Amino acid sequence: MIGSLGLGALIVMGYGMVLRHFRGKWYEEYASAVVFACGALAAMTNPIVLESGYIFDARAVFIALAGPFAGPGGTILVALCTALPRIMIGGDGMMAGVAGIIIAAAAGIVFTWLFPNKRTPGGFLILGCLAALMVLSLFMVEFRTALNLMESIGFTLTLVNILGIVLLGSALEATKRSADYLRDVEFNAERDPLTGLYNRRALEQFEGSLGQSVAPDKRYGCVVLFDIDRFKSVNDRYGHARGDEVLQRVATTVTSRMRRSDLVVRFGGEEIAVVLLSTSVDDAYRIAEHIRALVEKLVFSHEGETFTVTVSAGIAAFTVGETPLEEAFDYADRALYRAKNAGRNRTEILSVPVPGRAPVRANA
Repeated sequence: MIGSLGLGALIVMGYGMVLRHFRGKWYEEYASAVVFACGALAAMTNPIVLESGYIFDARAVFIALAGPFAGPGGTILVALCTALPRIMIGGDGMMAGVAGIIIAAAAGIVFTWLFPNKRTPGGFLILGCLAALMVLSLFMVEFRTALNLMESIGFTLTLVNILGIVLLGSALEATKRSADYLRDVEFNAERDPLTGLYNRRALEQFEGSLGQSVAPDKRYGCVVLFDIDRFKSVNDRYGHARGDEVLQRVATTVTSRMRRSDLVVRFGGEEIAVVLLSTSVDDAYRIAEHIRALVEKLVFSHEGETFTVTVSAGIAAFTVGETPLEEAFDYADRALYRAKNAGRNRTEILSVPVPGRAPVRANA
């Protein structure tokens, strides 16, 4: 059974891969459940057999730890994946084995419910003690047999479950903390700290990815540059704190109208750039005008006084492989300059030579 716990190293590696390659709580939890189920099943291949039909292994360690690391749904999945093979194995201890699996799964779920943020060695000690209650399942068999089994394996089984959960749980938590830290570093490296928008580094990476193969419907698009009108006067009159609020709310307004495939970047100062894939110039114009109208309706307050702001926008189109994104940004900047000179709070388009005409974007 101690040897079965050597599976812990593989489980930690597998869990680390899940954290690196899966995004989203649902995907992460159920992918983790698959890892823990594999650990429990692998542990069942190296059992201790005391009597015919009575087998013992380290499966409870992996089942119980599914609670804090794979969630209640993932724990139920692990329990089902483990219970079915135990039923197929059969024997006089089959019912006791299934009951032990249920107890271990319940321990993981109860621990997650009572101590959602206590993934510490002390917390895992509590989980280990809860999971160790699975030894009580032995009393589902004939009483004298249960006493003999408890005397033979009870202490060892309890010790292995508690020690295994504390050690493996601590290693898994360290892996999760490391993965979360790397995610934060990657996120902050590509994000503007004030607005949460992507920064120029992310834009450079996005531009590089456009040079690779892309879907046919994403070979064309538009660049839209938004600029907050007279932003310097907002800072001068109401202070930089209020100016930051204006920039944050404008950024939120812009992103609220974007799709997941669109890239929104703080281009510099009070400028916000948007790269719209699979979007014609006409659709980009409608989107920019809609955002401009929304920003115009925003109301800000400062020491009992209210004020509003407006934005100007410039648009240019690009075609992957034909029009460099950098050139599209240059034309969009010229169009923005034209909008400023024409009185601000308006959208202007500057044509860039592109082969053909992109189809109109649906549901714009």
